Amino acid sequence: MHDVVVVGAGPTGCYAARELARLGYEVLVLEEHTEVGEPVHCTGIISLEVYRRFDLDPSCIEAYLSSARFVSPSGQSFRVNSPEARAVVVDRRRFDQLLAQQALADGASFLLGARVEGLAVTESHVVVQGHCLGEPVSFPGCLVIIATGTDESLTRQVGLEQCGGQWMFGAQLFAETGALQEVEVHLGSALAPGGFAWAVPANGNGCRVGLLAQERSQELLRRFAQALEARGAIHCNGAEIRCRAVPTGPRRPSYGDRIMVVGDAAGQVKTTTSGGIYYGLLGAEAAVQEADRALRSGDASARQLARYEERWLNGIGMEQRLGRMLRRLYASLSDGDIEALFWLARRARVPRALNKMPFDWHCAGLLTTLWRVLFSAESTGQTEIAATVTRDS
Repeated sequence: MHDVVVVGAGPTGCYAARELARLGYEVLVLEEHTEVGEPVHCTGIISLEVYRRFDLDPSCIEAYLSSARFVSPSGQSFRVNSPEARAVVVDRRRFDQLLAQQALADGASFLLGARVEGLAVTESHVVVQGHCLGEPVSFPGCLVIIATGTDESLTRQVGLEQCGGQWMFGAQLFAETGALQEVEVHLGSALAPGGFAWAVPANGNGCRVGLLAQERSQELLRRFAQALEARGAIHCNGAEIRCRAVPTGPRRPSYGDRIMVVGDAAGQVKTTTSGGIYYGLLGAEAAVQEADRALRSGDASARQLARYEERWLNGIGMEQRLGRMLRRLYASLSDGDIEALFWLARRARVPRALNKMPFDWHCAGLLTTLWRVLFSAESTGQTEIAATVTRDS
């Protein structure tokens, strides 16, 4: 019997497996795809803080990012520049594979092509059931870590509530870089309602183009990519669009008897940008700590594992709540409101303020900057935009 069975070989699952194996536990990772890192849905922008904290292999880094240009619906723009790189673009497929290789080297086992379909929990253990390459399989373990991304089938099967908050929908394609020189972030209710679009140059000739919206993300991304291609920024060449749903709120509870849920499956994401790697790794870190405590004590009951949720919410819960507030506020703005905010942003020196914000902990800074912009709006007679934002916040 394994000490821990991890379902899902994404970053959070592989990190949890690596750390538990380093602690001496017998760990099995089950992955439904036949290759770790596939399919790729993520742009792969990660702060350098992530690398420092989680002992990650830097060989998958494709580009260092120190600037970005923000573009309004009409084409107004401002640029945020940093004297040093604060984030990187990684090859997400390679990123996941390197974490899996580290977990393997530390003693974890992997079974690919294994689709988990159910969990049978008893007082003494849990049995993970499913199919591998068409054949039925089952694996007993002391506890299970669910790291299945946004696939809700297993969490529903064990009776855990759906992630809270309104779900967003992301779409992405890989294109060839044309005249695109730096990261571009485009805003607008017609372009990406409730969200934003981006283009990120990476490894020389390649770039990632993506969009996050409340609806129709694939259709909207196709239109955005066509606009970029028309000005020569990228060359799509019939690139495939990949889509996925993204939670904007936590799953509560994110644990049960002999069960913990981590990463996107637990709603451990940045609610402003929907980035999931850093917060997911923080969740996996908390899961490892509580798994170790439960295994040492011989008690993996829900009552014992409740500290897991308390631990990860203490770490990122406030940032998520502020992020949901900002997201609701942004979704209420018209394109005219956004244009006014861009005009005011340059006047209030917002680009300089944005440059000083932590990459992964920016909600409090964004709210402070927003009030600075509103003060500027009042002082310059732009009372309509100030009233709109204040009312909706």
